[in-house]
Amino acid sequence: MIHISIPTTQTLVEMDGSRTYDAFDIYINGAYHASIRYSHLLKLHEKLRNHFGPKLKTSDFPSKKLFRTLDQKALDERRLALARYFQTMVQLQSIAQHFITENAFLNFQIESFRPSSSNVSVDIFMADGTKETVRCNVEHPTEIILKRFADIIGLSIENIGSFGLFVAKRRYASDDGHFMSSLGSVKYPDTLSVRLLRNFESPYLSIHMLNQKSAATGVFYFIIIRKLIWDPKVEEELMDDPGAVLLLYKQAASDLYNGHFVPRQTEIKNRLLALEEQGNCTQFLRLCHLEPNYSYEVLEPCSSNYPRPGTECNLKIGRRRILLEFKGEGAKDGISSAEFRATRIRVWRISEQDNSGFTFLFEYLISKGVFHWITLYTNQAILLSLLLQSIGFEILKEHRSLMTTFGSVDYDYPTKDVFKIYSSQEEDSMGSPVISRAVQYSTPMENEVQRISVQPKEVERTKIIENHDDSLTNGRSDNGSIHSNHHSNSITDIKHSGSIASDLDESVLDAFTTISKTLLFKSEGFEITDDDL
Repeated sequence: MIHISIPTTQTLVEMDGSRTYDAFDIYINGAYHASIRYSHLLKLHEKLRNHFGPKLKTSDFPSKKLFRTLDQKALDERRLALARYFQTMVQLQSIAQHFITENAFLNFQIESFRPSSSNVSVDIFMADGTKETVRCNVEHPTEIILKRFADIIGLSIENIGSFGLFVAKRRYASDDGHFMSSLGSVKYPDTLSVRLLRNFESPYLSIHMLNQKSAATGVFYFIIIRKLIWDPKVEEELMDDPGAVLLLYKQAASDLYNGHFVPRQTEIKNRLLALEEQGNCTQFLRLCHLEPNYSYEVLEPCSSNYPRPGTECNLKIGRRRILLEFKGEGAKDGISSAEFRATRIRVWRISEQDNSGFTFLFEYLISKGVFHWITLYTNQAILLSLLLQSIGFEILKEHRSLMTTFGSVDYDYPTKDVFKIYSSQEEDSMGSPVISRAVQYSTPMENEVQRISVQPKEVERTKIIENHDDSLTNGRSDNGSIHSNHHSNSITDIKHSGSIASDLDESVLDAFTTISKTLLFKSEGFEITDDDL
């Protein structure tokens, strides 16, 4: 979990109907999770304090009051104090991801939903619209559901982490908006991922609560499995796993049919369609791996301040980068694109506004020592952050794997074009976002070495979710790159009417761990080529 808010309270009735109590409405990662009374939250705090001791460095937990019944002012003060406590707690990922915490929030969800039956079933859809039904208990978290699904389709246990369960809906709902496995003339359904399910929640309860709230609007949500790996070289490692190949193939074919993956040449597209008709999954995927437009998650369109304020963009994330597509003068078909490599993002933040939704901001290395703020106005900011985090984990996992292979972090690798330890004194410049004038025919980036250094850095206390990545200090400039002229001081936190840079000493609204803090070895430094980026 990376985002917790407690915006409201409500008065609920005890199960025996004898009396009422005040409950705090908890939202996690942008979605309603549970309504919980103070005493249960206090018990969780006491468990965490007993288990972690001085490691539990959070805001003060609101103390008990002398009077059992609180007036509205006192109730709001307690709500705000609880929000501050949990917002600082999720900043400590070793605590937020601990079994005690995840199990407590899972139980909160169960208590709030009050299911009438414990034995249930969950439908898990694949990208082609087919589904598998998983028999489970209502208390089972996401990890157990994913493992049972893996058993059904033959996905190897060691490759489960390459996939995730998402809450999704039809991208362009027709009729009643319902998702069906048989779509008539549509060979593959066009789905939009909304949320990434995590282990602190029950997929069965999460999807049922969401559909209860959305019933009035006619939107139907479902659970779909999608990949959480972004580099084709990583996919190649899964080609001996039939279950993984099946999932990757169905997702790639769906992206191809729905226009989210456009091959560079018509001949390549025709070859892919022929392989799809033959059911040749392996060759289909390997041909996809050669295409630079493959392996992107397409999110909802957003508004951005790049290349100019108010630019309407199509938003994609994948291939270890964020991709914006927008109308551009002089561009082929009138569409330009800007690529922002994950390894050049020093920090990203999520700001939640009272009325205007979420804002995703990231500080990007335009040239040597020059960072510019890029702002995306999107309600999928939390999902974008989680996907960007998964890209960081993929890079670090690859780094650790090579460290293990060579056996020493001090070894000067002969394969410099792939990966090597570097000296922090080495200095080069790094280019601005790569601009492509023809999105569907963009070419691979030039093969050049980028120097990045992952340094541990304390997460700053700020009003917004913040993720630091100080891995972007040195590198070589791109050939023909275009430099941005945007200024970081034009980006403001609308809710608090102040510049983001000046808000670092303010109270915490939410917090996010840095990629570098997940490293086992805090002094790791490494180089990655453009092929890896």
